[in-house]
Amino acid sequence: MILNKHFIISVLVSAYFFMSCQNQDSISGPPYSAYVLQLIPLISSQQRSEAPTYKYDIGTYPSLQNLNNLSGTYYQMFQGGKLTAKYVTGSIVFAKSFEQTKNVNLRYKVVNGAASPKDYSTAAMLSAYYQFDTVMNNIQTMTGYSPSFINSKYGTIKVFFEPSIVLSGDGSTIEASGKLNAAYMPGAHQFLLYQRSSLENIPLSSNLQVIAHESGHSIWELAFDNGSSPDCDRINQEYVIRGLNEGFADLLSYTMTGSTNILKNSIDINGTSGQRNFSTITFNYDQISNGVADSSNSVCQQSFYCIGTLFANAIFKAQANLGQDQTTLSGRSTMMNLIVNALKTTKSNMVNLPTANFSDYCSPSNGDSNNTTYNGQVLGSFFQSLLTQIGTGSSQTQICSQLKNNFGTYGFPSNYRTGFTCP
Repeated sequence: MILNKHFIISVLVSAYFFMSCQNQDSISGPPYSAYVLQLIPLISSQQRSEAPTYKYDIGTYPSLQNLNNLSGTYYQMFQGGKLTAKYVTGSIVFAKSFEQTKNVNLRYKVVNGAASPKDYSTAAMLSAYYQFDTVMNNIQTMTGYSPSFINSKYGTIKVFFEPSIVLSGDGSTIEASGKLNAAYMPGAHQFLLYQRSSLENIPLSSNLQVIAHESGHSIWELAFDNGSSPDCDRINQEYVIRGLNEGFADLLSYTMTGSTNILKNSIDINGTSGQRNFSTITFNYDQISNGVADSSNSVCQQSFYCIGTLFANAIFKAQANLGQDQTTLSGRSTMMNLIVNALKTTKSNMVNLPTANFSDYCSPSNGDSNNTTYNGQVLGSFFQSLLTQIGTGSSQTQICSQLKNNFGTYGFPSNYRTGFTCP
């Protein structure tokens, strides 16, 4: 069944009447079960570029310990709250503090031994937690990191449902209730699920593809920064590095779900989701004017996400050319494990970086987004280090070949293609 943006509401209404004659006083667990949105995996005959469909059915949580508080071995969800943030860049939020948080308020009946929600908020929170739990249940296969190791680094990860955001800077503040996004907070190791917008089909907060993407940011932080992003770090603030982070997150989403079409299930404004569908893109770095993407560029209009999409596309093509199975989780995880292992020592081995063109390492380097030479040197340094850490062999050769094809002369300068085989 292909779900639309009215589906959850209609399900809740019908479920309410159904439950009125099948109410139970308590729910047993753990393990707990609930009616949640569940992704239906693509079958092997489908293209990886297709968007999966969803079903609304009973799902069992792998590690949830307290359903009423939505707390478990690895996550705890909170409702509302106010976040004071320094700035937001893509799906990364750099925050100062969280306040006025409260425990979740769930309203459900028990049907067939499972929690069946009585309102939208409950439905969204139950489904969101289910997606996070699903990702964590598969994280070791995908990345090599065990859930217990992640827990030792990050502790119990907090997930904030529909918080308000206060942007603070230059002595002024702006408060807004974010919509149409989910986000990750490096350093704090926390996730934000913004309010639902009328533009969404499958709510972003309940979309496994989106939750897996945000989880990808936490894995990038774990590998690239050893689990602790330095405050005001020059490399992390670079325009193109932020783009590569987004591309890596898209790769983890694809590894989890088998689809490169990350956003279409939730939102597709004027077909822009196609610019993030990294298995089907045809643009390259040289076609992005001066290495920047904006509304005047018809090839890709999604800022540094375009850099990440090119990166994800290169890895995807290399995976296919190496004959790795792209239709199974285990097959896709072979490449993701390789990239994660290489990332662990990539940052510390980046050399020949250009002199920074910005002095405030506590703010994104948007001023450098239109500097082709500068951005190419940062990308070149990253690619050279990554490929060196991957090690010799067919994987290194194939990945280098695809990066060279996608980023060309400006995005992967020839003087950075040394120390390894690159056709």
